[in-house]
Amino acid sequence: MPGLKLTRRTMAVAGLFGLACPPPCRAQDAPTFSSSDQRQGLLTVPVTINDRGPYAFAIDSAANTSVVARDLAAGLELPDAGEVTMHTLVADERAPTVRAERVRTGALNARDVRLVVTGREGLLGLDGLLGTDLLAGLRLVLHFGRRTHVDITRPRRWGDSVGDDGQRLKAGDAATGEQRFNGLLMVDATARTVPCKVILDTGARMTVINTALARQAGAQPLILPDGTTLSRVLSPTGRDAAAQAMLLPELRLSGVILTRVPVLVGDFHTFAIWGLADRPAALMGVDLLGLFRTVIIDLKRGELLLDP
Repeated sequence: MPGLKLTRRTMAVAGLFGLACPPPCRAQDAPTFSSSDQRQGLLTVPVTINDRGPYAFAIDSAANTSVVARDLAAGLELPDAGEVTMHTLVADERAPTVRAERVRTGALNARDVRLVVTGREGLLGLDGLLGTDLLAGLRLVLHFGRRTHVDITRPRRWGDSVGDDGQRLKAGDAATGEQRFNGLLMVDATARTVPCKVILDTGARMTVINTALARQAGAQPLILPDGTTLSRVLSPTGRDAAAQAMLLPELRLSGVILTRVPVLVGDFHTFAIWGLADRPAALMGVDLLGLFRTVIIDLKRGELLLDP
């Protein structure tokens, strides 16, 4: 069946693991985040910790560790739980952790939870983020449009309708992926004629690709408003790294064709961790996910559903 063609013409800025340099520029066709609980384009949900809150946490389907802001952890008097190595986009980073008796939002109801502690700078002012250590086995329903919001639900059973809220998705818009690292979802795509792996990253406002994909798919430099092509990416701990702004001619994903896709390019640590250092790969951020009315990421079944 012919693919649905979507076009991106201008540059959008990245988010939680995205651009660190001001001022941000906004794409004329970027998704609109009108809901009051969405911060700077990040998808957030109200989270209670030890039955207190709610607090604004970003949903991050590409992070294998959940995070809480340092001042919030102190205010809740969460006990110290030692240090861990956290794999972020830019590096292996040692970080302190605390332990919460209970973390809840939607269908997520986790007990005895270990959370990495960071400052709010890397969280863009949010209270924390939920990674796949807590989201694995659940279903994320991203609603874009006039009221952008996220539902965290239980995975559908075999035989259930693939739609959500009475809305049935087209069969050609479903993709089955592979899972690694606590439920991370990775699907196959094609950039021009180049096969590539795409990791769904709801914690990034901007799509990021590695240099193998940029080179093989013919990506071209993109001039930013300040006249340069260089930007920076930011980890939840506040550590940053350089990234090249480029334009990817085409990306085909599950019957959908995305053209003239603005991306950030770099051989970041996260690609190496996933065994994709030398293989064409991308982290698909909210800038592209937000082109659809509804996106369903079933982390239990390894399924991506797109409703244009």
